[in-house]
Amino acid sequence: MAGYSLPSFWLGLILLSLTNILTGSVITGRVSSDIQNIVKNTQIWTRYTGLYTIDSIINGRFDVFVDALKHLILPVTVITTINVAGIIRLMRSSMLEALTKNYIITAKAKGLKNTKVINKHARRNALIPVITVAGLMVAGMLSGLVITETVFAFEGVGQWAAQSAIQLDVAAVIGFTFFTGMLFVISNLIVDVLYAYIDPRIRLG
Repeated sequence: MAGYSLPSFWLGLILLSLTNILTGSVITGRVSSDIQNIVKNTQIWTRYTGLYTIDSIINGRFDVFVDALKHLILPVTVITTINVAGIIRLMRSSMLEALTKNYIITAKAKGLKNTKVINKHARRNALIPVITVAGLMVAGMLSGLVITETVFAFEGVGQWAAQSAIQLDVAAVIGFTFFTGMLFVISNLIVDVLYAYIDPRIRLG
């Protein structure tokens, strides 16, 4: 689980270096300079959402869509590698603990197939701590975006928050903090609902 212990900025710099070695170019920003000239031309480009992947489909520009996806690969790789590695590690330890419980031993003693024991009994109980951490990771991902987007010069909410803090834009920093807090509240609400779905013994009150 090396990915779980890697700092996001270090992993981002390593990926940028490898990309430069393999392709001879550094892929940063939301789109390349050539595509940037296209999206700035209001005669051939209409901005609908501000998201290049969606706007390119609406405008019928497949070249912009491909370029935007290409620039998303490295930032998404950094974010998912670190977060998914932690979830996998927790799922493994939680599953190993669940397999030692008495109800698992009883299920095996009754002659149930190993796949049924794992899928129906062990996995559902092992998912409870995983869902808890995953819910916090979804909201906490915004803090990782600040570093990741800065490394890749990606103009997103993370870089906007970092620039706002540097420029002492109090209103923007408060807005970002409020938005992050709302994500934590919503993610915790979803986690609580999933608890009741996974474990029938848990009732929402």
